[in-house]
Parts: sequence; structure tokens; C-alpha cells
Amino acid sequence: MKRTLLCLTAFALLGACKKDPDTTKPDDPKPGDTGGAPGDTGGAVTPGVPQEPDPPAIAQARDQYILGNFDKAKEILEPLTADLKARQQLRASGLSAGWLALSVVEPVAENAKEPAEHAVAMGDQTADKEVQVIAKLALGAYQLGMDEDANAATNFEAAYKLQSDGPNAGLALVLYGEAKINMAFGGEDKDQIANPGELDSAASTFVKAQRTATAPGSELIAARALEGLASVANYKKNFKEACTQAEEALKIYAAKSAGQALVERIEAIKDAANCGKSPAAAKAPAK
Repeated sequence: MKRTLLCLTAFALLGACKKDPDTTKPDDPKPGDTGGAPGDTGGAVTPGVPQEPDPPAIAQARDQYILGNFDKAKEILEPLTADLKARQQLRASGLSAGWLALSVVEPVAENAKEPAEHAVAMGDQTADKEVQVIAKLALGAYQLGMDEDANAATNFEAAYKLQSDGPNAGLALVLYGEAKINMAFGGEDKDQIANPGELDSAASTFVKAQRTATAPGSELIAARALEGLASVANYKKNFKEACTQAEEALKIYAAKSAGQALVERIEAIKDAANCGKSPAAAKAPAK
């Protein structure tokens, strides 16, 4: 993943984020292709299998992902997804697998491949909009991690349009904006901005995400939109604006006890823009 907010300005600080060089890019995901994992039905379901309500653990794991506690989300979702798949719970396993893919895509994008594929298969089989939205976000995150930025952007935009008033619309826009930042650099291993218009498009998308994330409980999505705006401003060398937006995002992260992964991303922007140490960062809890 080259320029996403998981990487941000890291190419100038720590070196660009990349997929594992020892791995080979898998074939493009196909609905129902789950790689034959144990207990995986490959999308087939035994007729008459009773479908149960979504386990509360899915919502709990989503909360951990939004907080930036990706390891905690993974701990919840890995055994849960395996169990739901084994019991052929279509909607629930699709949601669980989708959030799992989003939680494990960093640092090795290939880890998201199988759960993203399962989410896509369950979205197709159930025709459930929420499952389809999460599946598109999961597949897009995997593609972003594999430097397939245009395909990722297409999936993120489609997820938003599929349920623009849904609970994950703001997240879809944030991820879409991140893909647009990547696209501004014109592809893999390019450190120079080749498509500056994509930065403008990303900024507009982050502003839209802010406006979408107004409901109680969506403050962290709004903060990630601010983080995106800070990243765009930094790449445009508008360092004062970058520092202002980054500080606003950091205040929200500190207030909501966001995970260290989110805090570190903001600090990377601030370091690149020479913002200095902030009071919010000092108050942010270690995770």
C-alpha cells in the first residue's frame, strides 16, 4: 500500500509501505473462491440451514476496527468467522469476514484476500446490502494493499453509492479518498505527484465524509476525514493547513482513546509538515 493513510508520508520518514516482496500477487478474487480453507463451503450452502441473528461480537469487532485497534478486531473475528462459515451463516459470516479483511490488510495485504473473497461471495448469495457494502470495502482494501488503486477506488465508490445513508457510508468515503491519494502518485514506486487533480478529488471526498459522519458515534470517521485532509494539505505543501487539520483529528483520537495505529499516522503527517509536538499527542493513551 503506497500512499494510503496507513503509510502517509512514511516514504519521506521510514520508507514507503509495500506488500511483502517475498509474496506473489494472487489471482484476482472471484466470488466464492475462498481458497479451500478448512470448514469453508466455498459459497455453497446446505438447503434449510437455519440462519441466526448476527452475533453481537461482529459489532464489537467493528468498533475495535474503527478505533484503530486492529489486532483486537482480528482476535475477535478470526475464530468467529471460522465458526460462522462452518455453520453456514451467510449474512453473519459475510459481515465477519469483511471486517476481518479490513483488520488484517496491514502489514501484509495477502492476509485479506481469503476473507474478502468470502465476504463478496456472501454478498452475492444473500443480496444483502450491508454485506455487499462491507464486501466491497474489504475487496477494495485488499486491492489497495496490492497497489491496484483504481480498482480499489471503484469498489469504495460503489460501496458508498450502494448505501449512501448506511452506517458505513462515511468509512467508504474515507477509504475512497485514501485511494485517490494513491492515484495522485501515478502508480507503484513513484515518489512524485503525477496526477495532482486526484489530490483535489481526495480532498473533496474527505470533506464529504466529514459531512456524512455527523451521527453520534461517528466521531472517529470524521477524525479520519480530517486526517485525510491533513495528508492532502501536506502533499500540496500547505503545511499550516496540514498542521491544523492534523491537530483537530488528534484531539478527537485522544478524546476517544483511539488506538496507537491511528495516533502514529497523525504524528507521521505532523512530523513531515514540521508541526511540532502537540498537547493532544501528549494526552493520547498508549495502546
